[in-house]
Amino acid sequence: MTSSARRWCCRGIGTCALALIALLGFRGASDGAQPWTDARQVTLFGIVATPGSREIDPKLASVSAQLRKLLPGHGFQLLDVRSKRLQPGQSVACKLGDGFVAETSLVKVLDANGKVQLRCELKRNDQQQFATLVTTPPNQLFFCEKRLNNGSRMLIGIGAR
Repeated sequence: MTSSARRWCCRGIGTCALALIALLGFRGASDGAQPWTDARQVTLFGIVATPGSREIDPKLASVSAQLRKLLPGHGFQLLDVRSKRLQPGQSVACKLGDGFVAETSLVKVLDANGKVQLRCELKRNDQQQFATLVTTPPNQLFFCEKRLNNGSRMLIGIGAR
């Protein structure tokens, strides 16, 4: 893990993750697509949490109680959300504002332990801020949290189905 990666706090967020899965449409292809043997539906999103605010993005209203438990005394804004069916080597990106772009690439559809491998990267003005390999079970979101200079926190969620 690089020193910049140590500045990130990565964690699963239980109930909040389940609610966000439903809210953001994190579900498999229902259009008769081929089984997930060669690809995964990958979802990437960003939320900014602002201390001292009570405002919440209307798109996050249905999960406001969970977000407020996660970070009491914060307001929440959905920055961007993208979901795309990826094969290994392909990626999906979100523009998160202030020059930040999160990108996730599918590394392996399934590893030997039955987990999906994704590479997550955060850039600001084309300069890498963070990169890591995320290994997670299918249908489970993984979160990274980054403190911003203004005291806010950026939550980046990544998952694959």
